[in-house]
Amino acid sequence: MSVLGVFLSSTCYDLANVRDGLRNFICNIGYEPVMSEYGDILYDPRIYMHISCIEEVKNSDMLILLIGGRFGGKAISEAVSTVDLKKVKEKLEAGTAIDDERLSITHLEVLKAIEYGIPVYVFIKEDVFSDHKLYEKNKNKPFISEITFPSIEKQETAKYIFEFINIVRLRESGNSIFTFKKETDIEEILKKQWSSYFQKLIKEQFRKKEELDNKVLVKKVDDLHALIWEFINEVPRNKELPVKSPPKRYGRILWVDDYPINNELVINFFEEKNIHFDIALTTEQGLKLYRQELYDLIITDMGRGNESTAGITLIEGLNFLHCQVPIVVYCSKTAIKRYSDEAMRLGVYRVVNGIANITSLITDICGLLE
Repeated sequence: MSVLGVFLSSTCYDLANVRDGLRNFICNIGYEPVMSEYGDILYDPRIYMHISCIEEVKNSDMLILLIGGRFGGKAISEAVSTVDLKKVKEKLEAGTAIDDERLSITHLEVLKAIEYGIPVYVFIKEDVFSDHKLYEKNKNKPFISEITFPSIEKQETAKYIFEFINIVRLRESGNSIFTFKKETDIEEILKKQWSSYFQKLIKEQFRKKEELDNKVLVKKVDDLHALIWEFINEVPRNKELPVKSPPKRYGRILWVDDYPINNELVINFFEEKNIHFDIALTTEQGLKLYRQELYDLIITDMGRGNESTAGITLIEGLNFLHCQVPIVVYCSKTAIKRYSDEAMRLGVYRVVNGIANITSLITDICGLLE
């Protein structure tokens, strides 16, 4: 079983304690942290280390971004070229600027995650986010360069840090942002977010299954109604049938199948036509019911439980009891290929697959056609 990989992206020096705490948190819940300072990244000796960090993002399942008061190291141009900035910009709100001449390694790690659609969880130090609000209100004013932002270590990098925040918050999706004072704030938020997201995925899975089941059921009902309408209204077919009395409007059928729910549509339809069904789940139950009742037709599947030829066993048992009732084997196409010759040798009337064929046989044998 693969382990979920969590890439931790941030400047290291000002957030070292937070990163260490998050590493322990991620390990304790059974996930695999990916952090540069712990050697979790493959540094390919043939390429520059910046490129190795960025390429490792593609192998992760999610990315946690921490934004503090440091800008971090400026990425080399070769590293910038590894990110498809055009594709990234398509996922941002119109007008969002990306200064490709001034991008840090952290910038590129996050942009790579956005390019590949990897979930990004953004956490910004409270004081930095507060200064960002001040920056947004005044960034187009002439005195913006004179403002000192206490949360930013080097004032000349303030613009690039705040515009980085704009990139992650102005995405078309996945643009939620959380603030934090200490590492435990991040842990509590991640616990809630991951748990809620997992719960949502489970509910969506069940909902999709229910919708699929309903669509399949509706289609089966529609197909069955169409087939029945065709069978009831078509001209009687010339087909060899067991000798029987003139057409009747009732009958009794023994159906041996360990999954009778698969046959409910057919059974419900014919019961409305006064055809009664006795259901047996095993060969023993089927033979016991046969001794007790008179039947117009016996239907059996082929494989039941661990016995792939349970249908053959039932037919042999009925032959031993000198059964004169038509026997139909209703099974999968694979079973037909393997066992139809043996079943026909034992004297069964038909070996069929599909709702249309079994419906036709029941209609004919039980005299529903005139």
